[in-house]
Amino acid sequence: MGGGYTRFEDINLTELPDSFAIKATHGCKMNYLVPDKSKFDSEKCKKEIQRWMDTTYGTYSMEPHYIEIPHRFYIEKYLEKADQLVDYKFHCLNGEPQFVLTCSNRKSNGDKAMQVTLDLFDMDWKPIPEIVSSGLEHPGNGELPKPENLDEMIRIAKILSKDFKFVRVDLYELEGKVYFGELTFSPAHCVFPYLSDKFDLEMGKLLQI
Repeated sequence: MGGGYTRFEDINLTELPDSFAIKATHGCKMNYLVPDKSKFDSEKCKKEIQRWMDTTYGTYSMEPHYIEIPHRFYIEKYLEKADQLVDYKFHCLNGEPQFVLTCSNRKSNGDKAMQVTLDLFDMDWKPIPEIVSSGLEHPGNGELPKPENLDEMIRIAKILSKDFKFVRVDLYELEGKVYFGELTFSPAHCVFPYLSDKFDLEMGKLLQI
C-alpha cells in the first residue's frame, strides 16, 4: 500500500483506503491502527510517528542490531478483528521451519499490556508440550485447530528463511488467505523465556553456525 516513509508529511491521505495500519520497521511495538479513516486524528498520528523516528531501539534494548536498521514506516492493509487473529510464528533454522509458536486469546491487562496464550507445534501440527508460563504469556492446551493453509505457510516460511541461519517468519490466516507479518531475527531477545530449557537445547543442537 505504501512504504519506506520517513515523514508523516509524505503520506497522501486522500489515496489511502477507509482503513489501514501503519508500522515502523526499526523497533518493537511501533504500530498505529486506523480502522476508520473518517475518525483519523492526524495530529495524534503525526506525533506518534515522530516518536518512532526519534527512537533508536537498539540503543536501549538487548538487540543492538536494530541500530543499523533505517528509521522508516510502512502503510498496510487493515485486517479486521486483528486482535482475534492467531499469530503463527514459524521458527526456521538453516532455512527449514522447525516449529511454530502460536499466539491466541489476547486479552488486555491494562496499560497496553496483553495476556496471551501460547502453543507449540511441529510441522505436522503435533503439539509440543514445552511452553512455560512467563509473565503474561501462558501455555495453552495444544488443541488449537490446524490452520487451513498450513502447507502454504510452511512453503512461504521456507522461501523467506532460506538465506538465514535463524529467523522467525510471522504469518496470519484470514478468510482462507495467508498474510505476512514480519521477519524477526531475535525474538524475545533470543532468551525465549516461554520455552523450556530442554526444548531450547534441542533446537540449539540443530542450528548450524
